Amino acid sequence: MKFYEVSGKKVLAGAGIILLLGVSAGCSKAEKFSWERLKETHYRLITGKQLQNVKAAAAKTGQNVAASGISTEEAPGVLSDREIEKKNVKRKVDVVLYFADQSGDYLKAEKRQIEMVPGLAKATVEQLIQGPTQKNLTRTIPQGTKVREIDIKNGLCRIDLSKEFKENHWGGSSGEILTVYSLVDTLTQFETVKEVEILVEGQRIDTLAGHMDLTAPVMKNSQIIKGVE
Repeated sequence: MKFYEVSGKKVLAGAGIILLLGVSAGCSKAEKFSWERLKETHYRLITGKQLQNVKAAAAKTGQNVAASGISTEEAPGVLSDREIEKKNVKRKVDVVLYFADQSGDYLKAEKRQIEMVPGLAKATVEQLIQGPTQKNLTRTIPQGTKVREIDIKNGLCRIDLSKEFKENHWGGSSGEILTVYSLVDTLTQFETVKEVEILVEGQRIDTLAGHMDLTAPVMKNSQIIKGVE
């Protein structure tokens, strides 16, 4: 565990959070980050996208870019995509995926270690689509489903999936509920995600298989989760 100074306040961060921020857990001195820089870095790692222009962020605090010390390319300690490719850096991060249990009534967590890349939320959902590695768990996302786009803003994650998500679904009320919440509960493990809106081919859908209302964003459902592996 380490203390990091954020806008003049010391914050205790574990190795997992430090990793997500792209800061080496082995560094010997505390790095100084503004709160805006932390948000910029976290957003980029989770979504794979750049947040607002750095100049605009600096202007809000009455700073110019030179005075703020904020790089317009990368936050401190975060390698650019070119640098990662050049140095062949392969960092790993633990994520949790939720699959159906043998009864088909609950979700169970499967922990998995994946490569940390810009767009971690998309990479995590793609792991969910691949299905479980444990024999006592069952896939919840129809085969052939692809992630077209993920956008996260103000706690809302809007995920756009390919037509196979709906066309290849096996139906049934329980199956539909497990599919939706496996996706939602997997995405809400990220602190920036509080609720999830599901789109198919860029369009809002009323329901996935005729039982669950998807016209409004869906929040995490902890009651449907049975144990943690």
